[in-house]
Amino acid sequence: MRKLIVGVLLVALMFSPGLMRTVRAEKNAGAATILSLILPGAGEWYNSGYSGAFPWGECIIGHICFCFQLSSAFDAANGNTDTNIRFDFWTPPRK
Repeated sequence: MRKLIVGVLLVALMFSPGLMRTVRAEKNAGAATILSLILPGAGEWYNSGYSGAFPWGECIIGHICFCFQLSSAFDAANGNTDTNIRFDFWTPPRK
């Protein structure tokens, strides 16, 4: 009886991932902004669906100069997916 129960559980576990739907999180501007405040560039990377490499340059420069960090947070809040560094902080971000 024990072997039967174990066998049924194993078969159920084998087929359960195929029966489950893929769950995806919806893009959230608040989450992107917080990511960019913690790691500059990560918010835009999040908005792009984590495609491409992590923007290390923007992250390092953002920790050195606070203006780059704020620029990254504003870009992420606007839903931008561009991970390029923006030097003109006084203009609104382009989508």
